[in-house]
Amino acid sequence: MATYIVTRVQKEFSADGTHRHIEGVFTDDDVHFSRREVVDSIWAGNVWMTQADGYEAVIEPVPYCPQGICLATPYLQTNLASPEKDNLENLDELSVLSRAVRRP
Repeated sequence: MATYIVTRVQKEFSADGTHRHIEGVFTDDDVHFSRREVVDSIWAGNVWMTQADGYEAVIEPVPYCPQGICLATPYLQTNLASPEKDNLENLDELSVLSRAVRRP
């Protein structure tokens, strides 16, 4: 069993264009994982956590994006009610200047 630390997210527009949601995450060693890869890894027994600006939270899989009728699946969440960085949705997004590693 491994523990992965998520420090940033990659967002995309929803299919209906009404909002942006998480496409994937970046770990503390700048490796990109899709939502599906994270969920599959959690189901396999690994632990995924956010860690940023002194906040941390355990990431949990959920069936769908929490935005209304959005059907993006599977989805990830931490503390949806929080305005801080213990809410996965509030993590910094990938910068275009970043040298993040994208796995094939």
